[in-house]
Amino acid sequence: MKNFLIPAVLLITLELSAATFYVNGSNAGAKDSNPGTADSPWLTIQHGIDTVKPGDTVIVLPGSYGRINIKRSGTKDAFITIKGSSVPVQKHVDKVKIFDPLKPHAFPGAVKENAVTKGFEFTGAAFIKVENFEITAVSGRGGIFLKKTEAIEITGNFLHDLNPSKGNFGGIKADSQDNKNILVKGNTLFRCAGIGINITGQDWIVEGNEVSRGTNCNTETGENVGGEDAVRVFGTGHIIRYNFLHDFLDEEQFPKSNPHMDAFQVFSDNPGQYASNILIEKNYCLNIGQMLMGSDSAETKRNENGIHHFIIKNNVFRRAHAYAIIIGRGCDNFTFINNVVTDSVYGAVTVNGNSPKAVIANNIFYNNCMAGAKRGGRSGQAGIDASSKPGSIMDYNLHNFDYTYPKKDPDFDKHSLFGVDPKFVDPEKGDYRLQEGSPAIDKGDPSFSVPEGGGKRIDIGAFEYGGKDNDWFLKYIQK
Repeated sequence: MKNFLIPAVLLITLELSAATFYVNGSNAGAKDSNPGTADSPWLTIQHGIDTVKPGDTVIVLPGSYGRINIKRSGTKDAFITIKGSSVPVQKHVDKVKIFDPLKPHAFPGAVKENAVTKGFEFTGAAFIKVENFEITAVSGRGGIFLKKTEAIEITGNFLHDLNPSKGNFGGIKADSQDNKNILVKGNTLFRCAGIGINITGQDWIVEGNEVSRGTNCNTETGENVGGEDAVRVFGTGHIIRYNFLHDFLDEEQFPKSNPHMDAFQVFSDNPGQYASNILIEKNYCLNIGQMLMGSDSAETKRNENGIHHFIIKNNVFRRAHAYAIIIGRGCDNFTFINNVVTDSVYGAVTVNGNSPKAVIANNIFYNNCMAGAKRGGRSGQAGIDASSKPGSIMDYNLHNFDYTYPKKDPDFDKHSLFGVDPKFVDPEKGDYRLQEGSPAIDKGDPSFSVPEGGGKRIDIGAFEYGGKDNDWFLKYIQK
């Protein structure tokens, strides 16, 4: 009996000790010497975070606030929570109008409706929740910067037009591998200069975020700050799922900067940069330069295997401006299964540069090689070069048009389908679920497990006909 009573007593004690405090920078009577009640609130968020104890919550009312530095921690059973009083409105930011880099200007926050800050900087902090803030016009290293942190939860925030100085770009950013168990969920990042989300460390979950219209340009000053990817991935053990990454536009970049925009990018150019055991699933990526680019230069620079063991499955990669997926320079053990790659300017997938043990199976490659089509011919949509063939598998894919160049390799695509219509629900709108009677149904690799609700055998493509969780992307194509 005592074994059951002790946890309950501890829980009651934590609940009784937890307190809720208020910050209201718009209240004329607010000051940090107040008790922090709703009627007598604190003036600054910084004072709130410096004052509260594990288990406490700080609710921030609409207003304009500075940058917050967080160096304290909650506990595993008693997080410190800092939250805006309501989900931030976004209607004051015009998401349709194209930003002109030659006419930069300020994009202020909605201080009457949102808790607007210049960002958060975590150093050595743990067990902290930050939610419901509008973050813009930052004065530091990215919108939210993490260093030596653990169990930080970043949810429901709206980051836009961050405008950091050159080299300090980034929406949600970690620069070193000493950040672990980080949750980034349900945030909106719009027109953030540089990298949208920079994942670095161990065991992050990045889920249900929208990252769009990234730029390398400071939208207020016009300065070229560098970087223009939606997500960069370093470290190990990450899960990246249900995100909507879309519309990185050439015309919104610094003039003549030759931007290299990727939905996902991973590389090992410098010491300390590595990535392994990463899961990228059920993301919808639309209208970006390249969808995934991997490059492991550590193989040749430092004789290290820096980039390896990625699983990329059940994603939609639509309208890449170049090749959609480039796996190269020693990126071994990449598994690319049950995806839809469509409408890319060049090919869908290329594995090259001594990147062995790749698996490319159960994918639908639809209407890619658009540049070739405009020239009157089409080449193969997916390929593995000679240096990457050892241990690699490519089979059970659907190529919606047949091709003769390059010459098909008899070791690959033995069971794949060529020149057939996959019968999507509505490809014009980006709905790549399968209709009844699709040739992709029950035609995947028979050694794969069938998803719950599916048929006799796994299907080809990102969406199992009759399977569960087939509607996760609908909110994205309706935008």
